[in-house]
Amino acid sequence: MLIGLLGAVRDPFRPVAPELVPLLSPTNVLRPFPSRVPAFPFTPLEQALQQVGHLEAGLAAVEAGCDALVIDSLGDYGLAALRAATALPVFGPGEMGMAAAAAGGRRFGIVTVWPRSMNFIPEALLHLYGHGTACIGIANVGAEAELDRLAGPDGYLAQVREGASAVLDAIAVAIADMADRGAEAVLLGCTCMSPLAAALVARAAIPVINPLASAVSAAAGAGVWAGGERVIARPGRPDLVKRMVEGVADEPAEDCPVCAVASNVGE
Repeated sequence: MLIGLLGAVRDPFRPVAPELVPLLSPTNVLRPFPSRVPAFPFTPLEQALQQVGHLEAGLAAVEAGCDALVIDSLGDYGLAALRAATALPVFGPGEMGMAAAAAGGRRFGIVTVWPRSMNFIPEALLHLYGHGTACIGIANVGAEAELDRLAGPDGYLAQVREGASAVLDAIAVAIADMADRGAEAVLLGCTCMSPLAAALVARAAIPVINPLASAVSAAAGAGVWAGGERVIARPGRPDLVKRMVEGVADEPAEDCPVCAVASNVGE
């Protein structure tokens, strides 16, 4: 079974992220399909651009023969468009993670490494998926200044990915605070936090939901594509999307145009 991971960086020298391996059978292959839109979603403007970038990545995954698609972002970029374009099952970490956090009527909180200015992304999804009343709040571990130093070996995302003690401690404190406020579970607010999930689970008194793992698990459970028409978009639409993206694909990439956890995922 071939699962396309949309928005992930292709790096053939890295194995599948360790925390995702138990979710996959020996016959499952997780293959990255990068977004070619080099815009980090600082605001709804860039978010709209990434919707198109992830749609184009998904269409490439469909063409490559994938059996299921997973969006590598809590923001579920392009999810609705992809479901309108392909008959393949498409899973968003935002949708799947929030459903897992709210399972059984639980109240939950979101803890994210991103600053408050980016809360528009999970807030919109809470409303879209009907979990607004179940979520008691969003805790932002990251400061606004972190957005200016995302990339590089010493950048903020490298610290998150590698589990820097200061970052890990701050997230653990935020999770404990959510529990004190009445949360019965916590959703990690970015797929770039996936490598930290096991360490955070071990330190938490309440369930900690890894949204990327939730989506990958659902995709693996969908099984091999049974056959039939894979593309259900109007004729010519996939080519139109591809030509739109090609117009910006050669632009310089901004810091973290895709989620950092992708660097842990290879073919």
